[in-house]
Amino acid sequence: MVLSAALNLFLFAVMPEMIRAVPENLEKHEPVQAIQVVRVKRPEPPPEKQKSPEPEPPKPQKTAAPKPVQKKMPRPPAPKPSLPFALNPKLPPMAHSLEMPPLETFSVDAPQLKDRYLAHELDAGLIPLAKVAPVYPLHATRRGIEGKVRVQFLVTADGRVADIKILAAEPEKVFDQSVIDCVSRWRFQPGRVQGIPVAALAQTTIKFQLE
Repeated sequence: MVLSAALNLFLFAVMPEMIRAVPENLEKHEPVQAIQVVRVKRPEPPPEKQKSPEPEPPKPQKTAAPKPVQKKMPRPPAPKPSLPFALNPKLPPMAHSLEMPPLETFSVDAPQLKDRYLAHELDAGLIPLAKVAPVYPLHATRRGIEGKVRVQFLVTADGRVADIKILAAEPEKVFDQSVIDCVSRWRFQPGRVQGIPVAALAQTTIKFQLE
């Protein structure tokens, strides 16, 4: 303890002298350069991309609330009318049903048509629409033969000719084929019975004469 106290006293005595002492050769020492502090700015972060607004979820449609069903209240039974007088039970009973006269029956169906009619049974005569003249046979022309042919045919409901028959010919079998060929190409306005087109039989005579 005595030594430490003596050491402390010695140090306190020496310290003022050490502070007052000026260092020698100050000019020889190199000047201390000033230190410049440069602040480097931190790179700013890139701006965030604006996110496109998300579409709003569709709003749920409001469904109309079902109207409350109003229950029909049963009507109270109507009171039976009371008559101020009494009914006579001896009155004759009234008929509960009326008798109607019998109705006359009639048919609205179309007329029963036949498969073919005669000329006098039609509403109007047959009207030719197209008539082709017969061809004079060459062999009859060279020989100077003349004649006539009576022919019967059926005019169908669509105006065509069918069922051609030779009834009479003078001379025979000379002009028959020429007549059949030309009559088959004739066309007519079909005959009608009560406004309905029908098939009808017709006859005509075709004459062959040389000029």
